[in-house]
Amino acid sequence: MSQLKNIQPVCSVVIPTYNCLGYLKQALESVEQQNVAALEIIVVDDNSSDGTWQWLQAQQEKMPNLRRIKLSGKGPAVARNIAIQQAKAPLIAFLDADDIWLAGKLQRQIKFHQANPALSFSFTDYRHVAENGEDRGTCFEFWPSYRQLSQQAKCYQLKPDAAASLFAENVVGTSTVMASRAALLKCFAFDEQLPSAEDWDLWLKLALLGPVGIANYCDCEYLMRDGSESSKSQLRIKAMHIIYQRYAPAIKQQSPKALAQAKARIATAEAELSNEQSLRLSAIFSRIQALYYSPNRRRLIETLADTRNLLLLR
Repeated sequence: MSQLKNIQPVCSVVIPTYNCLGYLKQALESVEQQNVAALEIIVVDDNSSDGTWQWLQAQQEKMPNLRRIKLSGKGPAVARNIAIQQAKAPLIAFLDADDIWLAGKLQRQIKFHQANPALSFSFTDYRHVAENGEDRGTCFEFWPSYRQLSQQAKCYQLKPDAAASLFAENVVGTSTVMASRAALLKCFAFDEQLPSAEDWDLWLKLALLGPVGIANYCDCEYLMRDGSESSKSQLRIKAMHIIYQRYAPAIKQQSPKALAQAKARIATAEAELSNEQSLRLSAIFSRIQALYYSPNRRRLIETLADTRNLLLLR
């Protein structure tokens, strides 16, 4: 066991968790099944009250590559940043406690990074899964610019104009990301001051810092948990506006179209929040804004549907 602890890990897996013990067990099992010998697993327990810390202590006796960190409710951005700072490997792979990796994910991603050492980060496609196990499709299938990629032969490749693309459409799932630890430290990792969307902010920082890799392998299952609150949506929209202003000057040099697409995405989020709050007229106004900034068939259908629903209520 002591010999294993002295081996330099090739990758550090960072898992923040809060009252998620049932799912955490599955997440760790999916890491262990990756068939990568030199792994460091860092689980950050952010003040859970469900026995997570005690369970991790028992697991640590069986898993010499497992490290646990205890926090007092600092939030996922702080949890991930502390783990990044303490990580021993040159590569960091993120996994949320309620998500799982599929077989071969880490092997393929590590191989791609080792072949392309200048990479700032890479990401893959992932599948949305409901709590009842229902398959709700993959991420890339949902986004127009990535749908065709999802249907091509499975491979890793460099992503051209990554910053502009990710500004227009935030397709990156945190649990699919592998990043250079040096790049993460250089750009100060996750912004702990943002009210939300610190993941989107980080991918943009990294994309402006160095090359980005992308794979159309569906290597992760993302759990869609119930219980979203309007307050969380409001914080995310507030953060999206901050991030838009932060990166718009740099993105404008790469792709003015990406600015319009980002505006449309923010307007769509505002329409969805207005519908949650039964503010029907406000929702339609936001839908029209989104359609104006970046017209497509989906946005037209959403605008017409909200208009129809408002008329039926009158």
